Amino acid sequence: MKPRVLLVGDGPEWPPELESFLTGDGYATDHLADLDAVVPLLENGAVRALLVVARPLGASDLLILRRIREASPRTGIVVVTQTPTSPDLKRAFESGATAFLSWPASTEALRQAVESGGVPAGHRS
Repeated sequence: MKPRVLLVGDGPEWPPELESFLTGDGYATDHLADLDAVVPLLENGAVRALLVVARPLGASDLLILRRIREASPRTGIVVVTQTPTSPDLKRAFESGATAFLSWPASTEALRQAVESGGVPAGHRS
Protein backbone atom coordinates (compact mmCIF):
# COMPACT_ATOMS: atom_id res chain seq x y z
CA MET A 1 0.00 0.00 0.00
CA LYS A 2 1.35 3.42 -0.97
CA PRO A 3 1.90 5.98 1.80
CA ARG A 4 -0.78 8.69 1.70
CA VAL A 5 -0.27 12.41 1.55
CA LEU A 6 -3.28 14.62 2.21
CA LEU A 7 -3.44 17.99 0.43
CA VAL A 8 -5.49 20.32 2.62
CA GLY A 9 -6.88 23.50 1.07
CA ASP A 10 -8.82 24.55 -1.98
CA GLY A 11 -7.92 22.61 -5.12
CA PRO A 12 -6.98 25.66 -7.22
CA GLU A 13 -4.39 26.61 -4.56
CA TRP A 14 -2.34 23.48 -5.32
CA PRO A 15 0.20 23.64 -8.14
CA PRO A 16 -0.40 20.66 -10.47
CA GLU A 17 3.30 19.80 -10.52
CA LEU A 18 3.26 19.22 -6.74
CA GLU A 19 0.72 16.41 -7.03
CA SER A 20 2.50 15.01 -10.10
CA PHE A 21 5.73 14.79 -8.13
CA LEU A 22 4.05 13.07 -5.18
CA THR A 23 2.32 10.43 -7.29
CA GLY A 24 5.50 9.93 -9.35
CA ASP A 25 7.43 9.41 -6.11
CA GLY A 26 5.05 6.64 -5.03
CA TYR A 27 2.58 8.50 -2.80
CA ALA A 28 -1.20 8.26 -2.96
CA THR A 29 -2.77 11.71 -2.66
CA ASP A 30 -6.16 12.91 -1.48
CA HIS A 31 -7.58 16.44 -1.48
CA LEU A 32 -9.46 17.83 1.50
CA ALA A 33 -11.08 21.25 1.60
CA ASP A 34 -10.33 21.89 5.27
CA LEU A 35 -8.56 20.54 8.34
CA ASP A 36 -11.78 19.27 9.99
CA ALA A 37 -11.83 16.30 7.61
CA VAL A 38 -8.31 15.13 8.52
CA VAL A 39 -8.75 13.54 11.97
CA PRO A 40 -11.18 10.77 10.85
CA LEU A 41 -8.79 9.81 8.03
CA LEU A 42 -5.91 9.53 10.50
CA GLU A 43 -7.96 7.08 12.53
CA ASN A 44 -8.66 4.93 9.46
CA GLY A 45 -5.16 4.44 8.10
CA ALA A 46 -1.56 5.52 7.85
CA VAL A 47 -0.99 9.00 6.51
CA ARG A 48 2.61 9.99 5.84
CA ALA A 49 2.01 13.74 5.72
CA LEU A 50 -0.43 16.58 5.43
CA LEU A 51 0.41 19.46 3.15
CA VAL A 52 -1.54 22.50 4.30
CA VAL A 53 -1.87 25.66 2.22
CA ALA A 54 -0.71 28.60 4.34
CA ARG A 55 -3.72 30.81 4.20
CA PRO A 56 -4.76 32.84 7.21
CA LEU A 57 -5.03 30.20 9.94
CA GLY A 58 -7.76 30.88 12.46
CA ALA A 59 -7.88 29.74 16.08
CA SER A 60 -10.00 26.72 15.12
CA ASP A 61 -7.42 25.68 12.48
CA LEU A 62 -4.66 25.83 15.09
CA LEU A 63 -6.71 23.72 17.52
CA ILE A 64 -7.24 21.16 14.77
CA LEU A 65 -3.48 21.07 14.04
CA ARG A 66 -2.92 20.29 17.75
CA ARG A 67 -5.55 17.51 17.60
CA ILE A 68 -3.88 16.08 14.49
CA ARG A 69 -0.47 16.13 16.21
CA GLU A 70 -1.93 14.36 19.26
CA ALA A 71 -3.86 11.80 17.18
CA SER A 72 -0.96 10.99 14.88
CA PRO A 73 2.42 12.12 16.22
CA ARG A 74 4.34 10.48 13.34
CA THR A 75 2.43 12.27 10.59
CA GLY A 76 4.26 15.21 9.05
CA ILE A 77 2.34 18.48 8.97
CA VAL A 78 3.85 20.64 6.24
CA VAL A 79 2.73 24.23 5.73
CA VAL A 80 3.11 25.21 2.07
CA THR A 81 3.54 28.92 1.42
CA GLN A 82 4.72 31.34 -1.20
CA THR A 83 5.65 33.83 1.54
CA PRO A 84 7.94 32.11 4.07
CA THR A 85 7.73 35.06 6.45
CA SER A 86 4.01 34.62 7.04
CA PRO A 87 3.11 35.21 10.72
CA ASP A 88 0.91 32.12 10.51
CA LEU A 89 4.01 29.92 10.19
CA LYS A 90 5.09 30.57 13.78
CA ARG A 91 1.60 29.75 15.07
CA ALA A 92 1.46 26.64 12.89
CA PHE A 93 4.78 25.35 14.30
CA GLU A 94 3.59 26.05 17.84
CA SER A 95 0.50 23.98 17.02
CA GLY A 96 2.35 20.94 15.68
CA ALA A 97 3.61 21.64 12.16
CA THR A 98 6.83 19.73 11.42
CA ALA A 99 8.03 21.65 8.35
CA PHE A 100 7.26 24.45 5.98
CA LEU A 101 7.82 24.46 2.27
CA SER A 102 8.26 27.62 0.27
CA TRP A 103 6.72 27.04 -3.16
CA PRO A 104 8.02 26.63 -5.77
CA ALA A 105 10.43 24.12 -4.27
CA SER A 106 12.90 21.54 -5.46
CA THR A 107 11.81 17.92 -5.55
CA GLU A 108 14.36 17.16 -2.81
CA ALA A 109 12.92 19.87 -0.53
CA LEU A 110 9.43 18.47 -1.13
CA ARG A 111 10.60 14.93 -0.38
CA GLN A 112 12.27 16.04 2.87
CA ALA A 113 9.19 17.99 3.96
CA VAL A 114 6.90 15.01 3.34
CA GLU A 115 9.23 12.76 5.33
CA SER A 116 9.28 15.20 8.27
CA GLY A 117 6.73 13.28 10.34
CA GLY A 118 7.49 12.59 13.96
CA VAL A 119 10.16 15.30 14.18
CA PRO A 120 8.62 18.37 15.83
CA ALA A 121 9.80 21.59 14.21
CA GLY A 122 12.06 22.80 17.00
CA HIS A 123 13.74 19.44 17.50
CA ARG A 124 15.70 18.76 14.30
CA SER A 125 19.38 18.15 14.55
